[in-house]
Formats: sequence, structure tokens, C-alpha cells
Amino acid sequence: MALALSPIALTTALVLLLGERGRRRALLFAGGWYLCVFVVTAVAMWVTDTADEEDPAATADGIDILHLVFAVVFFVLALVTWIKRPSARASAKGADGLPPGTQLLETEVLGEDEPGKPGLFERVDHLGSAACFALGFAQGILIIKNIPLAISAGMRFGAAELPQAEALVLVAIFAGLASLGTLIPLVAYVVGGERVDHSLRDARRWIEAHMTAITLVILVVVGGVFLGEGLGLAD
Repeated sequence: MALALSPIALTTALVLLLGERGRRRALLFAGGWYLCVFVVTAVAMWVTDTADEEDPAATADGIDILHLVFAVVFFVLALVTWIKRPSARASAKGADGLPPGTQLLETEVLGEDEPGKPGLFERVDHLGSAACFALGFAQGILIIKNIPLAISAGMRFGAAELPQAEALVLVAIFAGLASLGTLIPLVAYVVGGERVDHSLRDARRWIEAHMTAITLVILVVVGGVFLGEGLGLAD
């Protein structure tokens, strides 16, 4: 479920939901995220299934090696995030409290930051429906943990020697579970209505204030998962 744990995506969903036409825009954002995860996982499954038919032993070794590479990458990212963590004074200002991955996402997707407020969350307020869907797809690609986790899941499905239809159903279910983080605010709003507005705004402020700490924990946990997979501890 590490794919579903994304403070950036969750905060984006909250911003969209609390704005104009919030339900529609939040749902489109989640749809873009879902499509991205589904496509990447399905492609990885197909590539692994094809390779497994030709040389199962080499494919299994390749999967383990790739998991170890992912583990190293995530541990290095966690170290960089820790070293570059903002000071208490910078965190209080807000914009400097974003981790390196968030800053990269803002630069690639939405341009330069505006002084005093994260550019990502500033610009999200004004996105149209198509742009919300595109943003969900883009975040699915650019948030650093997503592609490795989707590839890992796809490799596992591809190596399982399942019928194609059954494997695609599993990919669809996996993509749905990976999208839960983008859907939780929407579900809460549909169930609770305007009564949960205050709670959702509080949740957004808390996530933004602790973005770096949450990101650091996720990077370490995901790196540990990949390390276990690569060493065969999860088999």
C-alpha cells in the first residue's frame, strides 16, 4: 500500500476537493492517477511475462537485482531528504518545508514557486477538469516512489504465470488500491458533506506542515520493502 501513501497526492486531492466543482475535479485527479498506475504496472507485467517465457531463471535474478537497485535509490533519497530537511524557521514559513521530491514535482509540472506559498497547491486551485486529470497522471509518474513500486508489482504479476485476463484483473485491483490515497478525501466529503470541511482543511494544513517527515518515513519504508524483496526475505 506504499503507493497509496503519498502526502503530495493527498494534499492535491484536498485542495481540489475544497475548491470550486471540488468533487468532479478530485475524481478526475484520482482517475489520472489510476490510469498512470494501471499502465505502468501492465507494461511491466507484459515485459516480465515475455522475458519469463524465454529464460525464467534469468528473469527471476533480474527482478531481485532491480529490487536491490530500487532499495539503494530509496535509501539514498531518504538520506538526501534528511540532510536537506528544513530548519524549524524554514518550516514555519511553509514553502521551504517541502521535501526535494515535492520541489521537483512543482518545477516539472507547474513551473516556478511563488514566494510564500508552494507553487503546486497555489496553482491547483485554478485547474480545469482536463488539467486535473492530467495532473493526476503526471503526479503518478513524477512522484519518485510510484514508478518503481508499480514496476515491482507488474514484475510479480508477470512472473506468476497467470492467464492474461486474470493478470489484468489483478493489475486493475492493484491500481485501485494504489489510488485510495487520492480517493479518501472525496469519500469523506461524500459521506460527511460540509460537516467535514473543517476537518479536511485541518488535515491539509497538518500534511503540509509535516511533508518532509512523512516523505522521509515513506522513503525508508519503501526502501526496506525493496531490500527485502531483493534479498528474498519476502518470498
